[in-house]
Amino acid sequence: MLGHRATPSPSRPASSRAALTARALLAGTLVPAALVLATLPPAALADPAPGEATPPAFAYQAEGREVEGGASLAQAALVDPGNHRDSFAAGGAEQGDDGTVKYYRVAVADGQRVHAAATIAAPPYADGLPEDNAQLTLDVSFLTAAGATCDDGWETDIGESQHGDGPITSTAVSDTMGPDGCAGDELFVRVAREGPRDLDVPLPVELQIAIQPAGIGGGAPAVEEPVEDDGARPIAPEDTEPLTPGRSFAAPTVVEPGSHVLELVPGETAVLALDVQEGQRLRWRTEVVSQPENQPGSLSLRVHNAARSLVEVGGGSWPLGGSAGVRGGGMRAPVDLGNRSAQQTSIAEAWLPGRHTVVLQRLQRDTAADPEGDAPVRLILTLEVEGETAEGAADGSVLELGDAESTSAGFFGGSAAMVRGLQLAGAAVLALAALVLGAAGVLVLRPRRS
Repeated sequence: MLGHRATPSPSRPASSRAALTARALLAGTLVPAALVLATLPPAALADPAPGEATPPAFAYQAEGREVEGGASLAQAALVDPGNHRDSFAAGGAEQGDDGTVKYYRVAVADGQRVHAAATIAAPPYADGLPEDNAQLTLDVSFLTAAGATCDDGWETDIGESQHGDGPITSTAVSDTMGPDGCAGDELFVRVAREGPRDLDVPLPVELQIAIQPAGIGGGAPAVEEPVEDDGARPIAPEDTEPLTPGRSFAAPTVVEPGSHVLELVPGETAVLALDVQEGQRLRWRTEVVSQPENQPGSLSLRVHNAARSLVEVGGGSWPLGGSAGVRGGGMRAPVDLGNRSAQQTSIAEAWLPGRHTVVLQRLQRDTAADPEGDAPVRLILTLEVEGETAEGAADGSVLELGDAESTSAGFFGGSAAMVRGLQLAGAAVLALAALVLGAAGVLVLRPRRS
C-alpha cells in the first residue's frame, strides 16, 4: 500500500474535517498521479519548428527529445546518450555545400568512445521525383574542446541521398578518449546539413548519441570470409493483414522473427526492429504478392545496428516488376565483437549485438511515371535470426544508449502521442487536486458560526 487513510476525530470542527478530507483526496490522487508521471518516459515527439513541412503519415517521422544545437563549440548544447530531435533551417546551395551547422557536447571519460548518428528526411515530393537531382545529406564529425578532430570512422549518405528520398543517415565514431587518443572530458559533435533539397525549408534531424564503454572489442573476427546468403526461407505469415510499421529509428515496430505482410505506397517508409545477439545472423526475404502492372517503381531494404551504422545484408535498392518478385540476403558473418577488427567491411559491420533496425522503403516514382503505378504494393517480409546466442555473450547491446531503444512496443505501445496524452491526463489530475485543496482552504478559513 502507498499509505493509510487518516480518520478524523469526531471532536474536530468541520473545517478540520474538510482539511483532512482534502488531504485524503490528495493522498488518493496526487501521490499516485505523481508516481505515474515519474515513471512515464519523456514524450518522444517534439513540436515541429516554425516553417517545418509536415510529412504524410506514411512517410518518415522524426522523433526524439527536443534539443537546440549551438552555433559554435562554446554554445554547444549538452546531450546525453539517447535520441534527440533538432531542426535545421537550410541546406547548401550546391551539392556538398554546408547549410545549417550545429554543435552538441557529450560528457566522456578516459577509454570511452562516442557513436553519433544523424538522420534527416524531407517530405515526399508532391508530384513525384523531378528530373534533376536535389541531394540531401548530413555531415557528422567529432571535435575536442581545442577544435581538433577526433574521428575514428564515419559513414555518410546511407539512403537515397541523390534525391533526398526518405530517411538519409550519417554516422561517426570517435577516437578513444585518453592519453592515447583525444584529450578532455567532453567531446563535441558537429552536424551539418548539406545539399539543395528543400533548400530554405526547415527539416527535422534525429540525433542519436551512444557511448561505448572502455575495453569493448578486441579479439579475432568470427569468420575469415564473408558468408554468402540468398536469404531467409519462405515462411507463411501468421497474420495476413498488413502490419502497421514504425516510421522512425526512434520508434520502430518491434517484431519477432517470422513473416510479416506489408503494404507500401510510393514514398512510404517502414521501420521494424528485432534483436540479434552475438553468435547470430539476421537473414531476410521479400516476396511481392501484388503490385501495379505499369511502372511500380523500386524498393529498398537496409539494416542498421543499435548505433544506426549500416550492416551489410545484401540489401540496397532494386526495381519492382517481373513475375517472381523475390529478393533476399543476410549478414556476412555472425555478430561478434571481434568482427570489428576484420579487414573486410562486410564482416566488420556485423560486430554490435542487440537491437537491429530494418528500414524498408518504397521509393518515390518519377514525375512522368504512369499514375496507375502509385497503387499499393503488397509484400511478405521474412526476418530470420539464425543461430544461438554465443556462450558468454553480452546481455543486450554493449553501448550506453540512453533512450535509444525506446520503441513502439514499449510502455503503452511506446507511442509518443499516448505518452503525451497520459502526461496531460496526469496534469489534469493534479489540477483537480489543486481545486480540492483550494476548496478545503476556503472551509478552513471560513469563520465558525456561534
